[in-house]
Amino acid sequence: MADSTILQPEGLEQRYERYKEKIKHFTIMNDIFMRNVLKETACTEYILQVIMNKKELKVIDQTLQKDYKNLQGRSAILDCVAKDAENNFFNVEIQGENDGASPKRARYHCGLLDMNLLNPGNPFDSLPETYVIFITKNDALGYNQPISHIQRRIKETEDIFQDGQHILYVNSKKQDDTELGRLMHDLHCKEADKMYSNVLSARVQQLKETTEGVNQMCQELEEIYNEGEQSGFLRGEQSGELKKARETTLALLEMGMSAEQIAKAVNLSIETVQNWIAETNS
Repeated sequence: MADSTILQPEGLEQRYERYKEKIKHFTIMNDIFMRNVLKETACTEYILQVIMNKKELKVIDQTLQKDYKNLQGRSAILDCVAKDAENNFFNVEIQGENDGASPKRARYHCGLLDMNLLNPGNPFDSLPETYVIFITKNDALGYNQPISHIQRRIKETEDIFQDGQHILYVNSKKQDDTELGRLMHDLHCKEADKMYSNVLSARVQQLKETTEGVNQMCQELEEIYNEGEQSGFLRGEQSGELKKARETTLALLEMGMSAEQIAKAVNLSIETVQNWIAETNS
């Protein structure tokens, strides 16, 4: 039976108090919190510097949560796409579940980047180097490696096929005493003062411990709440955007909504919502 306190009408002030409690437990591995942390470009830059093992890497532009269109097939919302000073492009994705980090999904993200980075009339050789980076909660590939670099090779010679396309899987379970391991620790850390990185710590402290930052996070959670309340919000089975519907489901769950309320809000079956919740709890 659903908790009757959840089903009762709730005012904005009550929701904000609940949001503030949830914000305390957010980590950068949480989609909502991650995109707010990465609004500070220095945070994106630091993460890429560590993963790419390139301290001189400079991010000169980035887009968060952009819908990359494919007119002939499925589009996708990419968490973060950044451009460095050398015209390399990076798609950084935080993936909590293994099915969200399948090799074919990585392949599709590579294709979406290519389709959106080459203008009509430009030669194919003008395509930039692209890096699709999945930071995964679990060891998605099963190799027990902290980081896996994937690149095409010519089978007969073992030479690298120079198409400029790169895929990286970063296993956030590996939190050893290396720079990459310390970054993975920070991505899972709830408290700013326990982080290794000054850059990430300062941003997390701002979002969790200052009035301005907490209000910013509360406003974002309220927007998600309002979207979930709208009739017919996110018809996932029709649009194919089940990933976004799942993210919204888990966000609404964190806000205290019952499975029945969430199923109605995202217009999906109660069985689908319950399965997602069960997978997350396990």
